[in-house]
Amino acid sequence: MRSLTAPELLGAWEAGHPHAGPGRVLALLCAAFPDTQPEELARLPVGTRDALLLAVREGTFGPRVVGLVPCPSCGERVELAFEVGDIRVTPEPPPPRALEVVRAGYAVRFRLPDSRDLASLPGLDADRARQWLLGRCVLEANREGAAVSVAELPGEVVLAVAEAMELADPQARVELATACPACRRAWQPVFDIGEFFWREVEAWAQRTLHEVHVLARAYGWSEERILAMSPWKRQCYLEMAAG
Repeated sequence: MRSLTAPELLGAWEAGHPHAGPGRVLALLCAAFPDTQPEELARLPVGTRDALLLAVREGTFGPRVVGLVPCPSCGERVELAFEVGDIRVTPEPPPPRALEVVRAGYAVRFRLPDSRDLASLPGLDADRARQWLLGRCVLEANREGAAVSVAELPGEVVLAVAEAMELADPQARVELATACPACRRAWQPVFDIGEFFWREVEAWAQRTLHEVHVLARAYGWSEERILAMSPWKRQCYLEMAAG
């Protein structure tokens, strides 16, 4: 299980900060797997990518996940608490580079969405986003041997392709069974490990930079020396500096 050190976390945070969600996720993966080319990580199917993120998050911050989600009915903030293992899909053989669906006389070859596809989505509503992803991921479509465009595919075929994508890459979409204690509304919010992990890293980075600032002023130590300390030892020095 890969874990990120304090310098690696700060480096990933600095590298990913200027980017949107998919770019931030790739910054974390590049820090965790420096021997893998960024282009190769960007081409990973979303579920495969998220499985790696789960492992890195567990190794870095531990197996427990705690967060808050607003109730869609009353707005109450509901706590979500679970273990990484609870949402980890049992490893399967890697999905093939291309899959095929044959339905209603149509044959569609397609690949699974990856980080490059997600990076192209900001600003699109849900319906346009689905159509955009389909257009990027369909490699070939035909009806009775004649080529057709993605726009010509009937809803039944589009739905079959979407279902095949989910089946081939199940880690890509994780839903959590949740109930609001205030209004008793039950729903299934989607858990995005990339967004959640990044928020954790950002909070950790802001806190750590403050600690470095305090200890550097108090003792004249470099950032490298301070980050090399264990969190427990760093806290001991912070308490002495405050006294």
